[in-house]
Amino acid sequence: MKSAPRRIICKNCAARLAEWCYERHWWFRLIREPLVLGLRIMAWWHGIDGRGHVVHNQECKGCLRYMKTELEEKSPVFRFLNAYIGKGVSRLRDSMLTEQELAEAKRYARESNPF
Repeated sequence: MKSAPRRIICKNCAARLAEWCYERHWWFRLIREPLVLGLRIMAWWHGIDGRGHVVHNQECKGCLRYMKTELEEKSPVFRFLNAYIGKGVSRLRDSMLTEQELAEAKRYARESNPF
């Protein structure tokens, strides 16, 4: 039996932040995209479908945030990798952005949350 879609609250829009980094730094894709592929493979392995979540904004459908949250709950391997690799990539990403962009991503996520 399939469980009801989960409600996950976003604190910032990682998709927007990544998009801005991609526009400025061509090499950021070389770091982030293999990690995204690994995340999608781990989500598939654990039977996680990021598109099954309740979203207010259709741009959020299938967002990586949903897969990451479920993987944090289900996979000790993911928790280990995210603690070491994910945090470093987030710091790198944030260092490439302005305070205004970081604030805009937070505002956008707040407005996109349906709860």
